Amino acid sequence: MVPAAADVQDPIAALTHEERFVVELARDLHRFGTPAHRLEEQVTRCGARLGLTTTIFSLPTFLSLAFGPLDRQRVVNLRVDPGTVDLSRLHAIDAIQRRVMRHEASPVDGTDALREVGSRKPAYGPWLVWLAYGLSAMAATRFFGGDTQDALAGCVVGLMVGALVVGLNASRDRAALAEFLAGMVATLGAWAISWLMPPITLSAVVLAALVVLLPGFSLTRSLIELATRNLASGSSRFMGAAMTLVALGFGAAIGDRILSQLPLAPMEMPLPPASWLDVLPAVLLLAVSAVILLQARWRDVGWVMLAASLGLTGARAGAVVLGPELGVCIGAFVVGMAGNAYSRMLQRPAVTLVAPGLYPLVPGSLGMRGTAMMFMDSPSRGATWGLSALVIAGALVAGLLAANLFVPPRRNA
Repeated sequence: MVPAAADVQDPIAALTHEERFVVELARDLHRFGTPAHRLEEQVTRCGARLGLTTTIFSLPTFLSLAFGPLDRQRVVNLRVDPGTVDLSRLHAIDAIQRRVMRHEASPVDGTDALREVGSRKPAYGPWLVWLAYGLSAMAATRFFGGDTQDALAGCVVGLMVGALVVGLNASRDRAALAEFLAGMVATLGAWAISWLMPPITLSAVVLAALVVLLPGFSLTRSLIELATRNLASGSSRFMGAAMTLVALGFGAAIGDRILSQLPLAPMEMPLPPASWLDVLPAVLLLAVSAVILLQARWRDVGWVMLAASLGLTGARAGAVVLGPELGVCIGAFVVGMAGNAYSRMLQRPAVTLVAPGLYPLVPGSLGMRGTAMMFMDSPSRGATWGLSALVIAGALVAGLLAANLFVPPRRNA
């Protein structure tokens, strides 16, 4: 016998006001890009401050919260989507959490405020996101060693990829094709531009056009979760990043295979990275695009620019001592300390500096090259590039964790 609608209880309705607030907090922190170890720590501390015994288990697509002692726990299970970083909403959530934990606002008011933040429209709409694809591609082309003409070509192809991705992401059913089709569009678009404004460095333009989609940040985040013993979440996120790389690499390889049937020279590898002075103007473009893509507050553009500059400067200095792969460890170390200091002094989330600071350092481009080579009958070279991507991701993780020892992260209180 199927129970009547009136007899079915809403499990959330059975929770106390404090428990509802903790559930909403966990869901929003996950939704807007908080890694598993930070999410579980923040939620557990918040629950303790509100007088709750809270157990939480976080996966990229699943959240489980249990309240009360082991012999009579109330459990809430949530099916969630993998989060994307939204700095402006994380800033608002952090402020709400602090007010409730300090008893400056009631859990009921905090829950209402969190729901208002969650239902708020993104700070930047699809047109600005589309423009950010072009700006980030223009900046990334300079990081990959391209010249001014390559940067212009990268901007055009980046806008093409941005239009495709923004359009596909409007529908949940079509969004799964975004990375695969983007790889093809970037490869074929770069070839078309090379006929209109030769010569250009094709591979540098292709990588720059795809830089927004490269899962380097997700890969680094997965290794951080593994290093902090969040094994289930880290493994799941790592596989998600790997699948994104496979889709991008497969799409690029299909485009390259199409081009191989035409009377064209094969795609060359990118030039060596440009010098610091050459890429300095690109830092401004990178900061502007990062503000939009990471949905940061426009007033924080100066902090974003500072973070990107610190990351690049630290990585370049570290490369002199440790080499280019391990040099990024110094960049991550500097960014991590700056983010923690910023958070402790200004009572704001450290991710405001850490996310854009790692933006030019993450190893997604290496992983994408390796994946594409796997499909281009170059498995040995592909494996080399893939291992280099893992080395860089590991160096980033080591730098961030070491930074926490010198400047401990802020604890909400």
